[in-house]
Amino acid sequence: MKYKKISLPFDEHFISSIQNNTKPTIIVSIFGKSSLISKSCKARFVNDFYDRPIFNSSLVQATSNSKLQSSIECFYDEPGGIVYLHLTGTFDSHSITQNIDELSTEIEEKGFLRVWSSLKYNYACSLLFLFNVSHILVLTNPVPVFDTSYLSYFKALDCSRSKFLNAIKSTLSKIPNVSTSWMENTRLCSPRLLFYYETCPNEFKKTKQTNAPCHPGLKKAEHSLEDQIYCILRKRRIISNISTHSIFAIPANQEYVFMDDSPDQVLDWDEFLTNSLINLCNNPSVEIKDRFIDCEVKEDIEKDFLNKSHNIKKFLFDHIDVAFKKGFDDNIGRHAITIPNYFEAPAFGTWCLVANEMYNLFVLANNLDEESKIAMETLRSVLDIDTNFSERRCRKVQPIAMAAYQENLPSHYNRNYHDTKVAQALSVFAQHARGPLLDDYIQILVQDCDKLWQSGRQMCETLSLTGNPCTQPLHKGGTVDGPIKEPEQDDNHINRDELLIMEHSSSVMYLSACNCGHKQGTREDPFTIRTANYDFYQIMANDCVCGCLDRINFPVFQPSTQDYRAAQLFAKPPVIAGRKNSAGLLHTPTQMGHTQVLSLGGVFASCHSVDPINEILGEASRNREVPDRQGLTSVELTNMQKNEDIISGNQIVIRVTDTDGDTKDKSLVRQPSTTEYLPGMLHTESPNSLLPQFPSWSLVCLGSSCLYSHNIGLQETQHPGFLNSTAYLLPWDVTVRLEHHPRDRYWNFDKNKINSSPIQRGRKTKGSREFSVKIFIGVEYECPRGHRFMCSAPDKILTTAGNGIVKENGNKVSNSDMPLYFPCPCSSAPLIAQLMRIHVVTPKAPVHVTLNPMVQPEENGGPIFVTGFDTPIELTQSTYWVLRLPYVYAGDRGPYLPPKDPSQIGQGKLLKGVYSVAEATTDNNKLNI
Repeated sequence: MKYKKISLPFDEHFISSIQNNTKPTIIVSIFGKSSLISKSCKARFVNDFYDRPIFNSSLVQATSNSKLQSSIECFYDEPGGIVYLHLTGTFDSHSITQNIDELSTEIEEKGFLRVWSSLKYNYACSLLFLFNVSHILVLTNPVPVFDTSYLSYFKALDCSRSKFLNAIKSTLSKIPNVSTSWMENTRLCSPRLLFYYETCPNEFKKTKQTNAPCHPGLKKAEHSLEDQIYCILRKRRIISNISTHSIFAIPANQEYVFMDDSPDQVLDWDEFLTNSLINLCNNPSVEIKDRFIDCEVKEDIEKDFLNKSHNIKKFLFDHIDVAFKKGFDDNIGRHAITIPNYFEAPAFGTWCLVANEMYNLFVLANNLDEESKIAMETLRSVLDIDTNFSERRCRKVQPIAMAAYQENLPSHYNRNYHDTKVAQALSVFAQHARGPLLDDYIQILVQDCDKLWQSGRQMCETLSLTGNPCTQPLHKGGTVDGPIKEPEQDDNHINRDELLIMEHSSSVMYLSACNCGHKQGTREDPFTIRTANYDFYQIMANDCVCGCLDRINFPVFQPSTQDYRAAQLFAKPPVIAGRKNSAGLLHTPTQMGHTQVLSLGGVFASCHSVDPINEILGEASRNREVPDRQGLTSVELTNMQKNEDIISGNQIVIRVTDTDGDTKDKSLVRQPSTTEYLPGMLHTESPNSLLPQFPSWSLVCLGSSCLYSHNIGLQETQHPGFLNSTAYLLPWDVTVRLEHHPRDRYWNFDKNKINSSPIQRGRKTKGSREFSVKIFIGVEYECPRGHRFMCSAPDKILTTAGNGIVKENGNKVSNSDMPLYFPCPCSSAPLIAQLMRIHVVTPKAPVHVTLNPMVQPEENGGPIFVTGFDTPIELTQSTYWVLRLPYVYAGDRGPYLPPKDPSQIGQGKLLKGVYSVAEATTDNNKLNI
C-alpha cells in the first residue's frame, strides 16, 4: 500500500495506477481552519489512522510550498475504498503568514476589502466543488466553538448551486459510466457535515495517552454544541427536514460533533527538541523518556484503537460504515418516508473523471457558458456582502452626483470649468457612497461626465497669441499661429466631420490705438500674427490719417512667381550666420554714405559695452576679423574704440575722411528669396535670405516738429487714451562734434547761423566744430483697456509738476533697456501695459536721428526681434515720427505670452542703443510717400 498524497486535478497516470478502478468508493472531505503551529494541516487524524505522515510530516515541513490560494490534496485508501480530500489555503494561519509580503502589496494596490473578497470567492469555489463530489464533509476548527463565519459560505453555496444544475448535468452526460440517477440528482448524495474540534475544554482533557473512558462532561459538551449548531442552521434555513433540498445534511440519529481530548501532541519538533536539550543540559537527571515514548510512532501502541470509547477514528468510521452499507437517509418529519433518498458510491475510476470535470467547472472556471458565468456572479454577490452593499449604494448615489454636475451647465465650456464641475460631482458622490467599489464608480462617474461634455458641450480651447482659449464650440477650421492646444476628446463620441466650420474667437476684446496713435478702436483677440501686427492696423488706417501720412516701408517678401510658399525651418541656424543687423547694427548705430567712423560716448556707451548680441555671438565671433562698420576690420575697430572712450557726456563725434565712397570695398550683398517667405516674424535667428509676407512694425511721420509743444504736450483730441500728466515727450540734449571739414553741401553752413539757432549752439575748436541738438523722445505703453502713458525711466512713469512742466530728460530712456511690459496705474488691480510706440521729434540740424529698435521678449536669452533693415532707420530733420512696435512677438517656438503677474514684468525688454545721430547726406533719404 502506498501512502502518498496527490493534488487535484488527477492525471491519467494516477488513475491507471489503481488496480481496481471499479471498487465502490466513499469520499471524505476535510476543510476548515488550522492553527499557526499546525502548518496548514487539518487532517492530522488521518495520519493517525494509518500511522503515516500522509498530509504532512511532523519532522520535516515544506514551508516554501505554502500557497495563499486554495488547493486540494487527495489520498486514496485503496484497500478501504476511502478517498480523503484535504482543502488548504485561505483560512490557514500558516499560509497567510508565509505570504504576508505578497498579500500586503496586493492590499496596498487594491485595498483590503477587494483582496479579502477575492480570497473568500476562491475559497467558496473550492467548497462548492467539495460539496458536489463528497459523501462526508468534516469541518475542523482549533477550538471547540462553532465558527459562524461559515454561515455566509453555506448560504452562498445553497443559493448558487441551484443555478449550476444544468451545467452539472451537461458535464456529467459527457462522462462514461455515470448513472442516470447521478445525472438527475447532480451529486452523489446530500453530504453529511461533521464537526471536528482539535481540542476540548482543559478540564476534559487527558493528561496522558490511555484507553481510559473520557470525562463524563465531555459528552454533555458535545451534545450541547450539537444542539446549538442545529438551531443555528435551522434558523438560517441552511438545513431542512428534507435533506435533498439542502446543500448538506445533519445526521438525525448519530453524533456529528467531536472534541478531541487527547493530550497535546508535539507539532513543532524544532521547539520541542530545543527545549528538551536545554532542560537536559541544565538538569541531567530529568526523565524525558516517557514523553519520547508517547510521541513515538509504533504500530503496537494503538492496537485497540477502535476499542476506545472516545476517539476520532471510531467517530468518523461509524458514518463511513453507514455509507458503505445502506447510504445516508437524513430526512426527518412526517414526509420523510414518502420522499425517496438518493445515495451512490461510485467506482473510483468514474469518480476521478467526474472530479476532474467538476474541478475545471468550479475551481478553474474553464470554458464556462453564459449560465455558469451568471451562477458564478451570483456566488460572488451573495458571498461578498460588503461589495454588494457598496454596489447598491454607489448605484443609488451616482445619479445624484451626475445631477450635481449638470446643474447650471452652459451651452459649451472649457476643460477647466469641466474639471471644476467634475470635482463638485465627485465631492457629492464621496459624501454618500461607501465600500470597496467606490473607486470603480468614481471612474464611471468621471467617464459619464466626460461623455456628456464631449457630446456637444466641449469648447474649442485653441489658444490665442495672448494666451486666451477659443470660446467657440468645438469646430473645424480657423487659422492659428499660436500654441495649438488640441481639445481632449474621445473619438468614439466625436466625429470630426460633423463639426461646424468657423473661425476662432476668444470673446475677449481689447482697446488699441492705430499706428500713429490718433484713433482708438476695439480689436478681437488675435489668433494669427498677421491679424495681430498688420490687419488690425490696416483697418484702423482706413478711418484715420495713418493711410495718408508719410511712412517708411519695412522689408517684406516680394514674390517673383505665383507658386510661392512658406519656408520649411527644420533646424535652428547659427546666430553668427544670421541677419546682418542682429550683430552689426548694435556696433554700428549709424552708417552713412561718406562717413566711415562714428564715435559714441556717454549715453551711447552701450554700443561698446557687453550686450545681449555680443553674448549670443560669443568670443569666437568677436575675435574673428570679419568686416564690420562699413569695412573696418576688428583690429582697426579696436584702435578706433580707444579714441572714442575719451569722449564723455551726451556727445557724438563724427569724423569725416576724404576717402571717396567709390573706392571702398564692396561686400557681397545676398538678395532675399522671391519664392519662399518667412512664416513668422524677423528675429536674429531667422535665415538671412527670408523675409515675412507683411511688416509687423510701422513707422509714420505725423508732420513737422512744430506739431509737438513741450509746454502743452500731446493733446487728448489728437492722442486719446493718455493718462493725466503722462502725455509728454522727454527732452534729450545731445552734443555733436564734427572733426575735419566736410565736403558735402549739408555741412557748408554759416557759423553765425548755427550759433543763432534756438535748438543748436556751436563753438569752434581746433580742427573741429561742436554744437548741441535737442531731440524729444517718448516711450509709450498701452494696456488692454486702451490706457496710454509715457515712462521717464525703466522703472518710472513720467509725471509733471503742478504747473505742467516736465523736469526729467531722456537720458535714462535712451541709455537703458526699457521694459517691454509695465503695470498700468489705471485701477487698484492694474493690468499689464505693453511698450507699443516710440515717439521721436527730430531737430533742425544737418544730422539725421536714427532708430535701430531691437526687442528681446524673453528674459533668459532667446531671439531678438528686429525690423529687417541692414542699417539703422534715418529720420528726416524737423519732423515728428511714431514707431509702432509689434503687438505680438512670435518666434519659431510659438508666441511669447505677456505676463499675468505684475512681478514678472521684467521678462522682456527693448534693448538700449535705439537712438543715434548720423550725418545728413544726399543719399540718406529713405522716405516713401
